[in-house]
Amino acid sequence: MSVLKPELVWVDGRCYRFLEQRDAATCNTPYVENDDLKYQDCEEEFATDIEIVPYETAKFKHVFHVAKSFFPFIIGAKHQVRKRLQNETKTTIQIPGPGQDGDIKIIGYDHKGIITARHRINLIIESTRGRLNFTHFLSIPLNEDQIIMKFNTFKHDVMTFENTPRGVDEMLFQQPKKLHLTLGVLTLLDDIERDQAIKALDYCKDHIIKAKIKKHGQIHIRLQGTDIMNDDPSEVNVLYARIIDTNNILQDIADEIVNHYANIGLLRKEKDRVKLHVTLMNTSFKLDDKEFTDKRKLRFDAREILKVHGNTIFGETTLKELHISQRHTISSNGYYQATATINLAKDL
Repeated sequence: MSVLKPELVWVDGRCYRFLEQRDAATCNTPYVENDDLKYQDCEEEFATDIEIVPYETAKFKHVFHVAKSFFPFIIGAKHQVRKRLQNETKTTIQIPGPGQDGDIKIIGYDHKGIITARHRINLIIESTRGRLNFTHFLSIPLNEDQIIMKFNTFKHDVMTFENTPRGVDEMLFQQPKKLHLTLGVLTLLDDIERDQAIKALDYCKDHIIKAKIKKHGQIHIRLQGTDIMNDDPSEVNVLYARIIDTNNILQDIADEIVNHYANIGLLRKEKDRVKLHVTLMNTSFKLDDKEFTDKRKLRFDAREILKVHGNTIFGETTLKELHISQRHTISSNGYYQATATINLAKDL
């Protein structure tokens, strides 16, 4: 990442330049601030949208909820992160003890220090959430009978090629009843965060999806053609069906929903726009087998698949549901278990 064009992070409606170098090897290590990690406020003025109340004599207090999974990252090794935050903002930051749930309290002598401490903690949470394994994802189920039938035909055709492509076997294919379009991934670490995600889904229904349907009518989804996530078709991890979205209506809906979840701090955006796709084959599906432990070695040759099925039609439908789906689960109908669901035929 160029230091002249650093990643921009939005937290509580404020923009920050984020200069941290992320390394997959550090994803499970405690968050540590150092001299190379700088948070530069893009605005001159401080936010006034957090509640600060008088506390004792000549002091002020701000109390807010944070999932306990983030406490170790805010505290840091030997309390170094918390001490640094307290020293730089001239506040006292009270965090529940190990294993305990509860709120964080920031106590200080002026509003500016408390607000600065809160935003610094928000940035730590934002950075850490991107490192943790995601627990849920926003999905549009596409497991209708006609799509499943064409997917099964595709799978049978690939598995009966005269020469089976290197690395291809049945374990790479998506389960037919779990075919879906992913809008974004979420890391929801307690009941309060799950409740926030559910309320956000209702907001998206009322303020984003309803408006689009009112203006454009039913939102069409067409699955046609195949593509891969990387540049080398002979060394592939993910092969997917493309979404044909002629008027970009579905794209706009997806982007607006993801932006809303990012703005409330439940999702970290990796790209400017959602990549609309339906995964058909993924080497990660094979990791469920204990024999395989290194995803980097599980690649397959997709050249013949792309040649034969580069324009295959997998079906067409309309936007009917939007789920907050739980990762690594299965419901009675074969799809992922849902934390919340929008049924457009019923709710709109």
